[in-house]
Amino acid sequence: MQSSRRGWLLACTAGALAATGRWAVAQEAGYPSKPLRFVIPFAPGGPADIISRLVGSRLQELLGQPVVFENMPGAGSTLGVGRLAKMPADGYAVGFAHTGSMSIGPNLYKNVGYDPLQDLTPIARLCNYVNLLVVRADSPYRSVADLLADAKARPGALTYGSAGISSSNHLSGELLAMKAGVSMTHVPYKGSALAMNDVLGGVLSFMFDAPNTSAPLVKAGKLRVLATTGTTRHAQFPEAPAIAESLPGYEFKGWMGVVAPRGLPAALQRRLAGEVEKAMAAPDTGERLAALGLDVAFGAPGELTRTVSAELQLWGPLIKALNLKVD
Repeated sequence: MQSSRRGWLLACTAGALAATGRWAVAQEAGYPSKPLRFVIPFAPGGPADIISRLVGSRLQELLGQPVVFENMPGAGSTLGVGRLAKMPADGYAVGFAHTGSMSIGPNLYKNVGYDPLQDLTPIARLCNYVNLLVVRADSPYRSVADLLADAKARPGALTYGSAGISSSNHLSGELLAMKAGVSMTHVPYKGSALAMNDVLGGVLSFMFDAPNTSAPLVKAGKLRVLATTGTTRHAQFPEAPAIAESLPGYEFKGWMGVVAPRGLPAALQRRLAGEVEKAMAAPDTGERLAALGLDVAFGAPGELTRTVSAELQLWGPLIKALNLKVD
């Protein structure tokens, strides 16, 4: 009696698995059969919006279905990503994610409403970005070594601006101070442009900025680039060293990518990742991203997961040590 019951349970289980497998195959074969939603957790017009619409428009061509863009800004991009995490995992909802929403925000905000590793399905990394350490053209600092020597001699005297608490240019500075063992004063602004105005006006000692916004000022002779936050020199500024050349172990490199809700079938994850890879391989993609200060760096789902895991281990302790928290 017991053995027959066990056999019946095994048969039911096998039947359920077979049915699930057939459903998954049928789902993949008929996918997509309706428009896709592409969540952009930023307001229209910025780099995140531009790259999302670039990738989304190419997915539309490749998949043969419309892609509807939905801007959901707020809470440093965690609001939109949080809403995406709660959407159906059927392949018809994807969205933009980046270092801020997946690695910094979950450590900074009291409750973002999602676990970046458990509640989202990685699709692909699209690109990487770094910051430049810049000073006014007539600054006495000619190198990172000059700047750090002064910071050690005058603790807290050097000031640097950022786009706000926990922004990439803020954390680039905090990481520099931590790695170099110096104290510098952070001055948050409501946007990088306002901070840059005070660098140019001589109010701030330096700041970290995106290559695309600094480049025109460097060419105009108003700024000097001391270094890049990546581990290698930047293509646009090959004469500027990486900070890591004089301060081993230093690196700030962010990424932008595409994710979907948790539970997306593996077949659809592979399909979407493959289509995104094709979209990023288009001939003009590199030029369009370079204009935004970004570097094409496609990464498969597994690579994106490893990146997020490593970043959580980096930024979590630093944000905690700085006692940064937003309700």
